[in-house]
Amino acid sequence: MFNDGKRSKKKGDAVKENRRGAILANGQKAGASCSDVNTTSYKSPSETGVCGSIDEQMLRKMTVTPAGMDKNEWLASHILSLFENVNALCGTLSELCTPVSCPVMSYPGVQKVQWVDERKKHHAYSAMQYIDCVMTFCEKTSKDEQLFPTKYGNSFSGNFEFHCRQVARYLWHCCGHLYSKHWDQLTVLNLRPQCSLVLGHLHMIAKLYGLLDSKDLTSLSHTTQLVSNFSQNGTASSNAAGIVGGTSRTCRLPSSKSGSWGGHPTPAVLAAKPYAHTC
Repeated sequence: MFNDGKRSKKKGDAVKENRRGAILANGQKAGASCSDVNTTSYKSPSETGVCGSIDEQMLRKMTVTPAGMDKNEWLASHILSLFENVNALCGTLSELCTPVSCPVMSYPGVQKVQWVDERKKHHAYSAMQYIDCVMTFCEKTSKDEQLFPTKYGNSFSGNFEFHCRQVARYLWHCCGHLYSKHWDQLTVLNLRPQCSLVLGHLHMIAKLYGLLDSKDLTSLSHTTQLVSNFSQNGTASSNAAGIVGGTSRTCRLPSSKSGSWGGHPTPAVLAAKPYAHTC
């Protein structure tokens, strides 16, 4: 075999060279920092995948009760799916939504909301505690055979629709909080399309089946429209890049009087791989 006189590097030599490259000029080792994510590549709106490509017309086709399908059965399947997706989204921000960063629960249109327990007692919980109560409530009731019957011959209870309205209102509170307070972090984690789709799904279900009152439905409709415009125009990619690559910040709409979350995600959170898609 032809030999050009140059010897290929051994594996051990390559490892040593890589180690030397990690040493700074002053002799210190390079540690992880928030700047490590500056090279993160963000996809354009046309490359966001399935979640970023579903429009309102397609959502309507997916949520309208098919001919011959029991309305309660159809509604139950969508409510449970929404709960699972919202639960997954909230779980990804468990390190960012804390009693320190979000001492009160808020969402678009409401600056402070309290949790009301089964005894009608009001609790001024932080956003994290409020969301935990919502997920516990939804998880518990999803296993109630009277509300969500799974056995043959069992029928839905008379207060099934009332329960669906209650769940939809709670899920809107959680989604609205993620949007108004943690939109920047969702963008960094590449979960903006998923959150946008969940908001659109919730809005369509609430509108078709009357699950929210006029005030909440108006706020949800406005938020969904803003998220849809943000996803479709060409500013999404540049704004996302501005979070980690420049000094500009993402313009969250609608803007909150209390401002965005005041802290910064830990380097471990920002440097981690994007979470798996939840829907």
